[in-house]
Amino acid sequence: MKLRILVLFLLVVSSSLFAQKGFQWNSHKDKIEIPFQHIYNLIIIPVEINNVKLNMLLDTGADNSMIFSLPENDTIQFKNYKKVKVRGIGSEEIIEALLSVDNKIKISSYEDNKFPILIVLDQDVNFSSRLGIPVNGVIGYSFFKEYPIEINYQKKIVTIHRNRKFLGKKKFKKYLKHPIKVIDKRPYIDVVAKIEEDTLDLKLLIDIGLGDGLWLFQNKKIRAGNNYFEDILGSGLNGLIMGKKSRVKTVRIADFTLDEALVSYPEEVYFPKIGIIEGRNGSVGGEILHRFNVVLDYQEQFIYLKKNSKFKKPFNYNMSGIVVQHKGVEFVQEAIRLETKSNYGVKVDGGLDNFNDNNFRYKFSLKPVFEIASVRTGSPADLAGIQPGDKIVRINKKKTYGYTIQKISDLLQSEEGKWIYIDVERESKIIAFKFQLKKIL
Repeated sequence: MKLRILVLFLLVVSSSLFAQKGFQWNSHKDKIEIPFQHIYNLIIIPVEINNVKLNMLLDTGADNSMIFSLPENDTIQFKNYKKVKVRGIGSEEIIEALLSVDNKIKISSYEDNKFPILIVLDQDVNFSSRLGIPVNGVIGYSFFKEYPIEINYQKKIVTIHRNRKFLGKKKFKKYLKHPIKVIDKRPYIDVVAKIEEDTLDLKLLIDIGLGDGLWLFQNKKIRAGNNYFEDILGSGLNGLIMGKKSRVKTVRIADFTLDEALVSYPEEVYFPKIGIIEGRNGSVGGEILHRFNVVLDYQEQFIYLKKNSKFKKPFNYNMSGIVVQHKGVEFVQEAIRLETKSNYGVKVDGGLDNFNDNNFRYKFSLKPVFEIASVRTGSPADLAGIQPGDKIVRINKKKTYGYTIQKISDLLQSEEGKWIYIDVERESKIIAFKFQLKKIL
């Protein structure tokens, strides 16, 4: 599973409501470093809004910032808010939201005391369950607009640079400088892709809030071809986004060429002409971008790219057909073996020959619960009988609380032919399944 989360919305209000002075520098240093969590090719950064700590998705594809959930056992006081309307992509349904201005946001030493934010609560945009960590919203254009932003995917650090002097340093001499265009608060880049036997010039949104590598909008020239499968591509304000998943023969970004990159073709209904700039063919996202170290400079309209150790990594996908989500926590009893000493000072570990309840101490701890969110029709998991809603108990004989959601994802796209053994709980019964990972693309 590369992309399972995507926030897509259109404001049905004037963009002037989001006019703002922007972030201010509050550091004596020339750079501000922000550590991030990298999950499913997405960047999650720590943020404080009105003195409440949140996790936010960094997103160049979002023209404005949004909160869609609040932390448990905490509240945020929003200032100067008014009701507005938003429309989910692919739907005519209008959703009521709140637009709040004059909020205080702090991202390390990067601060804004007049921060506007859109608040859309109680919607089915479930970042937290799919990513396995609490995620409260999206930080968009305002983060990028003033200063050059460096993204080091290997070190998991976003660096905001106060000026462009850093580009003269030795390590940045190896970066390739390439023009971009910032249009309507979003960055675009021209790339070349070979699809089937056609070589096409494409204008793509640079979207670090997209976990997939490529999304392309189908038209007379851009088609999925014969080798594809139907899949769930993501989630919007109005539910699941469906489409086709396939491969392109090559994609060239600047002077870098990637072979056999995965591509998703969302159904046309999810991308009406409204809100899409003329000539845009799709998006380039994290599955491609994380293979580089990246500098984005909105003011000068350039991107700087340098290959990292992930560049030649194969483009893999979830061969099982399972989408796994986090489903809360539960108390688990764990036995801890005690070491004892004999009269001669020799340690005795209470092994099987010496099994006795006195040799163990028991503790209860909270562990994550994972369940099947969806199953792709005709996939190995579907054919084996696994169903949405099944609670996962074990994977390959290991209890699931020993995994993270990212490790489960890595396992499900590890290698063709690998056997996966899954025990699930369904209607209070434990059922064992097994299936073999199989490549379609």
